[in-house]
Amino acid sequence: MAATTPNPIPLLTPYKMGKFNLSHRIVLAPLTRSRSYNNIPQPHAAVYYSQRATNGGLLITEATGISNTAQGYPQTPGIWTHEQVEAWKPIVEAVHNKGGIFFCQIWHVGRVSTYGIF
Repeated sequence: MAATTPNPIPLLTPYKMGKFNLSHRIVLAPLTRSRSYNNIPQPHAAVYYSQRATNGGLLITEATGISNTAQGYPQTPGIWTHEQVEAWKPIVEAVHNKGGIFFCQIWHVGRVSTYGIF
């Protein structure tokens, strides 16, 4: 009797996405965590994202505001100030150290923006 090779599970097969070579097709989808005090990503985010990173795996950040008038939820991270950009760097580094691919989901909530309320 000839040995048969099992069919690979498509979700676990590699995928080339533009210039990115993903090792599998499982992606960490964006989740609004509301744990970025004063819209500054906190150090614990490096632990959160790096725990979910895999070599060649894709992670997408939670919605990240592009301006102080873009906010729709309290305590969400931003990327419009120098301080926010600097706070993201160790988080990105932690994911990259695990071999992960990290995309930033930028957002502006449009007319439902709540400038000045949070």
